[in-house]
Amino acid sequence: MADITDYRLSREVGGVARVSGLRLGIPGYLVGPAVFFADLCLLILASVASAVGYHRIMLQEVGDLTTFIGLACAVSFYLSIFLTYRGTYSVRRLMQPVLQCREVTMAWIAVFLMLVTLAFLLKVGPNLSRGATVAFFLIGWSALVGWRALLSAQLHQARARRVIAPRQVVVVSDRRIEEARTYLQDLAFHDYDVAQFLVLPASDDLDEIGREMIELAGPEHRIDSIFLLMDWGRPDRIDRLADILRAVPLSVRLFPDPKVSRFLGAHELSVGGVWATEIQRVPLGLEERLAKRTLDIAVSAVLLIFTSLLMLTSALLIKLSSKGPVFFTQARTGFSGVPFRIFKFRTLTTMDDGPVVKQVSRNDNRLTGVGRWLRRTSIDELPQLINILRGEMSLVGPRPHAAAHTDYYGQLIANYAYRHHVKPGLTGWAQVNGFRGETTLSQMKARVDHDLWYIDNWNLWLDVKILLKTCIVLLRSPAY
Repeated sequence: MADITDYRLSREVGGVARVSGLRLGIPGYLVGPAVFFADLCLLILASVASAVGYHRIMLQEVGDLTTFIGLACAVSFYLSIFLTYRGTYSVRRLMQPVLQCREVTMAWIAVFLMLVTLAFLLKVGPNLSRGATVAFFLIGWSALVGWRALLSAQLHQARARRVIAPRQVVVVSDRRIEEARTYLQDLAFHDYDVAQFLVLPASDDLDEIGREMIELAGPEHRIDSIFLLMDWGRPDRIDRLADILRAVPLSVRLFPDPKVSRFLGAHELSVGGVWATEIQRVPLGLEERLAKRTLDIAVSAVLLIFTSLLMLTSALLIKLSSKGPVFFTQARTGFSGVPFRIFKFRTLTTMDDGPVVKQVSRNDNRLTGVGRWLRRTSIDELPQLINILRGEMSLVGPRPHAAAHTDYYGQLIANYAYRHHVKPGLTGWAQVNGFRGETTLSQMKARVDHDLWYIDNWNLWLDVKILLKTCIVLLRSPAY
């Protein structure tokens, strides 16, 4: 047996503490809810202060504060959902001020714009002064960022003084401590303190381990749970130890064997009386589809309103500069392989939509004068906001290819059809990573690889990140 007190981890990953001399502290799982409650109080104060200050300075009166208290509560609620989804309320993340500033800023902008835009578009809250709202946006954000920076410093001190008690765990392993280093680092990184590391004997006599675990489970040791790090190739040994540990009133968790860990994702299910893990799942569940659809409708509706004048001007320039329709429509492959008609501003002298569709090249002689400018600025893509509102596309996803290209590349690239497991997007992970415009077969394979990565790793924050990166890409590298 080896004692974890002989083992040291870098303080960058949380460190491993000695059991001796440990003082009773605040449980780490209470920190997140406490921070959320503090956020709520802080935002209500910021909202009321913004409303009182603005109305007193500009209107010489205070006015009704009910609307602003409601706004602060709504912002706090959705902000907490955003940040909880991102894991921002964990003690480890709360101790990282730069990460907190980034996460809070992006969540604040996204939630605030969504709520305020909906309030104004739906004419909710006639007392919601624009000036006071802008003041709340600035004051609330400054207060949150400042509070998180102060909180980070205080948490570092509290952690050093053991005011916040990390969860104490015991690791039972059939391998040496040096071979378990990666697992121990992961535990420390996620706010677990490994109080004891017990190495199983080579024989099948595990009774001694059982007796020691019963002793460690006593209230004076304050052990939270037990982790087993064992070879899955010996299930009888795992069963034997599990039976012994039934006498221990603690949670027991089994680490995945390295040989199968890559197949074990976050999605497990019970099939009758049999447990199974999904090695390929439906990319988006019902809740995820609803969240993505809500973002699509909110952002695309706002973009249509703010770009309406630009779109009208573009349509007029197209009509005056060349013969033909303003819009170009083409059959594209959508969700689950179902075809739909995509809308774009016409930029070419031709209207290819058959079994052969030639990709547009940099110096394509089919480009019109106005069309060249529309493609360079990507304004030609704006009519696809209509496709998004109709539910045929999403803001973010694999770019929809012409039906002819789908048939061609589907025969040459493995897993090409998997990119149709989500709605096609106005922009995508491949596009913000440099895969735009005309493509060769190797470039198309790389684009598909990026699309598949996006599908397997989707979350709402990834969509927001891609939308923001798209704005940067459009400014730095115009299309053609």
